Amino acid sequence: MKLAATFITLFLALLAALWIAFVRAPPPNEVCQRKADILRAEAGNEHGEAVERLLDQYRLGCRKQAEALLQLRGKLVYARHAKCVMAARTLSEAERCG
Repeated sequence: MKLAATFITLFLALLAALWIAFVRAPPPNEVCQRKADILRAEAGNEHGEAVERLLDQYRLGCRKQAEALLQLRGKLVYARHAKCVMAARTLSEAERCG
């Protein structure tokens, strides 16, 4: 009986570790905010209000795309995409994340 409880506990710990490693990802709004931050950094501070309006529209479209990716392709694909975007340093790197 004790052996079975130990086995079940180890199995659940393994499942939790796999979930954290492969499936857990930031929500779409954080991923899109990261892309917007990269875009703002690349655009510079010269354009001010025009860039902010563009970023608002970009975030909205990005969020819709990320939610569609999550629903259509599943959590594993979305998690891979989100982790790639969060690690990207340039907008071209972030856009290449599949």
